[in-house]
Amino acid sequence: MFKNVRLLIISTILMETLLIVLMNQQIFLSKDINDLKMFLPFLNLVDLILSGLVIFSIKGLEENTKKVMEFNLLKSHLLQVEELLNILQTQKHEHSRHIQTIQAMLYLEEVDKAIEYIEGIAESYRYTEEIVYVGHPAITALLNSKRKVAETKKIDFAFSVKCDIANMDVHPWDLCSILGNLLDNALEAALQDHVDHRASLEIKHEDDNYVLYVHNTGPKISKSVKQQLFTAAYTTKESEASGYGLYLVKKLVDRYRGKIDVISGEGTTFIVYLPDRGRGIDDKSICSENCCNHGSSITG
Repeated sequence: MFKNVRLLIISTILMETLLIVLMNQQIFLSKDINDLKMFLPFLNLVDLILSGLVIFSIKGLEENTKKVMEFNLLKSHLLQVEELLNILQTQKHEHSRHIQTIQAMLYLEEVDKAIEYIEGIAESYRYTEEIVYVGHPAITALLNSKRKVAETKKIDFAFSVKCDIANMDVHPWDLCSILGNLLDNALEAALQDHVDHRASLEIKHEDDNYVLYVHNTGPKISKSVKQQLFTAAYTTKESEASGYGLYLVKKLVDRYRGKIDVISGEGTTFIVYLPDRGRGIDDKSICSENCCNHGSSITG
């Protein structure tokens, strides 16, 4: 479909260009300009039709691009949920196996061995292998998968959700894309610090906004680089994640009428403000009084 639309746009533009060239050539070679006046209305009509076809094709290409982007985001979200389910299934299987082993030892009155076995399990099982729920299925899957990524890269990653995000007026796949790209960027930047590899996420509700704080201990971002961070295809030698990832984040935040601030000094913090369109000004205290506070940290 994409190839057909692109081919139609290119063909139409070429035809329109060829028509204009032929018109100019005919005007240049014609000895009597009056002979051309008969064909001008017809040529203008053809030119308008071709221009309209180009505009229509570009609109169709834009719609197809949006659908493909949403499909890819939804696919990514489903993969994260699938990964979370696999982790839960694995843990369930492991727990059942350990319980059966301990039960068999106790039936055989091997109490000392059962105690030793339990202590071995407690030593080998790290808290990072547990699923941390944050009150939002998609974000729960995303954060726990990023936690695993941070663990493999030996990055200290902590996250804290200090408000109820279950009813955020943001599509789950869009929210996952915003957070996922910012966290990928933060984890990659944290690796550039040769001493302290740390990244963190904090979500709060402040002044009728859901505010996302994504921090990393990476190098300072210069003013010139900061001005280009959200430009399509912009990247640096140190960080490839700031190419289309941050550009997509900016587009999504703009779609929800939010804004992004970047503070960089000793480390860098991306602050995303997403308006809470479902909550009035008088209700802003609800989150601070009855918020859910979920957090986790990991040391790689």
